[in-house]
Amino acid sequence: MKKLFWIPAALLLLCISCKQDVLTNLSLREKMNAKISELTEMNELGTVEYKVTKVIKASDDAKWYQFGDRKILFQCTAILKAGVDLNKFDPSKIKVNEEEKSIMLTLPKAELLSFNLPPESAKMVYEKVAITRFDFSARERNLLLQQGEKEILDNVPTLGILQDAEKNAAAFFKSLLSQMGFESITIKFA
Repeated sequence: MKKLFWIPAALLLLCISCKQDVLTNLSLREKMNAKISELTEMNELGTVEYKVTKVIKASDDAKWYQFGDRKILFQCTAILKAGVDLNKFDPSKIKVNEEEKSIMLTLPKAELLSFNLPPESAKMVYEKVAITRFDFSARERNLLLQQGEKEILDNVPTLGILQDAEKNAAAFFKSLLSQMGFESITIKFA
């Protein structure tokens, strides 16, 4: 019984060592092409996640025909994930110099990959309605939350999330390419 166990283990070890020999005999360009091919199968490379808390307030002050005010305050937390969409990656924008062990890799610009505003993250913090007025309806509350969502999305360029995503993607690719044997690595985004 013990002899049967060693035969498959020996074959597996032999296959792994043969594969390692094949990988070490590949040129830098071939190693890089194989790794880039694996990565592009992922479609997206999420490199940063932000949690953004937004306060949404509304004040429906009385008009000449109304008595009393209505005020409401919500707090909600959105989760934003940014990174590089590898579907937009163009392999022709890779420049390799094997003699100098240098590479210049141009990646697509970072973008917002997902936006999630879970309903349970929206909490009403304050509401004050005069006795002569109706409460805020479910429709009005939903419209306020949609307004808050739009404001978060409009502020994405000023949050720094896209810059952080590019910085992290560059660090990831520099580490990966240096492990493959490249000594001079330039990462650009276009």
